[in-house]
Amino acid sequence: MTTDDDLEDLKKLVDYTHVTAKIIEPLTENIGNVHREVPVRGAQSVHRALQLLRRVAKCNDVGVKLAQLVRDGGLDRATTYRLMSCLVEEQFVDRDGEHLYRLGPEAVLLGSLLPQPTPLLRRFVPVMKRIGRIGGDTVFLMMRQGDGVYCAHREEGSSPIKVLTTSVGQRRPLGLGTGGTAVLGLMEDTEIAATFLRNRADYAELNITADQLRAMATAVREQGCAVVLDAFGEAGVAGFGIAFKMRDHGMGAISIATMTARFGFERQHRMRQLIETELRALGLHA
Repeated sequence: MTTDDDLEDLKKLVDYTHVTAKIIEPLTENIGNVHREVPVRGAQSVHRALQLLRRVAKCNDVGVKLAQLVRDGGLDRATTYRLMSCLVEEQFVDRDGEHLYRLGPEAVLLGSLLPQPTPLLRRFVPVMKRIGRIGGDTVFLMMRQGDGVYCAHREEGSSPIKVLTTSVGQRRPLGLGTGGTAVLGLMEDTEIAATFLRNRADYAELNITADQLRAMATAVREQGCAVVLDAFGEAGVAGFGIAFKMRDHGMGAISIATMTARFGFERQHRMRQLIETELRALGLHA
């Protein structure tokens, strides 16, 4: 049987619990806030490793040494070496006998597993279709890959005359073709010089000098676009392209191929406005 004293003790316990809860509640809220504000442990290392992986991909054709990764990344040598060793161990990066890093099989495998169409194409194909329909010319998406550019996609325009200067998957050195010339305008002169030195034998076969590459880049920067007449040595063929950046290292260009006879100043201006408008709609800029 519950006595009056028992009831009084129970009442005191309830009052004490109620007061204690009021004291503890704001404290636990603060603890929850602190927990939410603390960054995920190890996230900084992940970001750094991914930045290094992007730099390796950028120089994949010729490879990159640890010293260059240290200079470009702003990390100390020990940290850079530790992260690169982890990427090598996981086979995202390869390190050859000359101590050059390149993308490893795991990175290539992941790329090959992307669904079709790839996210890149899902983003650009509608834009390219509009440009081809309105402008009438063949439209190309050229993406930088190391010291060259490759054709990621091609859309034939509405004009009955098709100028098909580049095939999907085809790769060209920087400075060759409209897209490759446009991308030069996004690069620093020191990077252009280094690119030429790494590929001087190929450029010699094309009769392209280092001074010519720099001149191309300067012209693109001044004009804000690349205009190429008699593209690839074909008389009567013209190209027009505008380059863009994607995040920190990605570079590409949307270009068109047309007949020189129908590519006067007024048409160049109209196509420039059309391509620039579409790139802005994608949130891209030079």
